[in-house]
Amino acid sequence: MMRSEQEIKKLVEELSRLTGFIGEFGTEEESQGDDVKFCCNVSDALYWVSGEISTERFRSDAYLNLVELRKVAREVEARTGKKLEEYE
Repeated sequence: MMRSEQEIKKLVEELSRLTGFIGEFGTEEESQGDDVKFCCNVSDALYWVSGEISTERFRSDAYLNLVELRKVAREVEARTGKKLEEYE
């Protein structure tokens, strides 16, 4: 089931409010916590889904570090002998 645009926007607003509040008033430790980082990543993905971030920008290192992921995949290939292009 596809979520409605309204439902997505409501979630983005809630996440933005939470992370903004924590970022502004929380300690550095609170602001840099795993839950806050994950929440920001989810928000970014939802901004992309809603068209507020272009695909080109979303695919950049600012959001998705595809270059690093490909590097890790090459390391896995070298270690295992398995090939990414054969993976389904």
